Amino acid sequence: MNGIVHLLGAVLLAPVLLAACAGQEFYEHLPFTEGVVQDYDLDASSRRRLQYFVSDDIHLVRVRGDGRRGVADGRLFDRSRQEIEEIVVTGGTPGIVLASGLDWMAVSFERGGYLYFTSRPQNYGLDVSTRPIEGRYYLYAPDWNGRSGTIMYDNQQYQAVDESWRSFLLVDRSAVSETRGARAILPGRTLDTSRR
Repeated sequence: MNGIVHLLGAVLLAPVLLAACAGQEFYEHLPFTEGVVQDYDLDASSRRRLQYFVSDDIHLVRVRGDGRRGVADGRLFDRSRQEIEEIVVTGGTPGIVLASGLDWMAVSFERGGYLYFTSRPQNYGLDVSTRPIEGRYYLYAPDWNGRSGTIMYDNQQYQAVDESWRSFLLVDRSAVSETRGARAILPGRTLDTSRR
């Protein structure tokens, strides 16, 4: 009976020992940088096969309006009408690359539209302590002024507002770590005194 219990115990422990030898896999969001491009030797085709994510919220605003001024009923009048269009890309939204160059990528978060991201240094109109980290692919605007920048989206001009300038691209990286080990318990040696 004791032999059966030991055998059963050995059979139940076998999967535990095998699981201990298996590899571990983890995922992480990694900033997409020039270093990543070089480390993974990413050409234009490779960039299009990656899934991208935006790090922070992008808030685009477009104001359209018209107005009339004049005289009516013995008074001056002003009539104005404004339409405000907003586009928000929330942090974590996935996107794909449509085109890329040496230090830029056009990333689409919906059909028909895309935003440019660049690793080229931009003048954000910010003090040194709040400037972006060099090498990351940040949202591109040619005229950042510390508060906003002009963005072309779907052939329309918008202002990127709030802290849209902080937005950069992320990619997922999976890493598999497999560890194998061997253990030996040495029996030791004793001095052979019979030969003396």
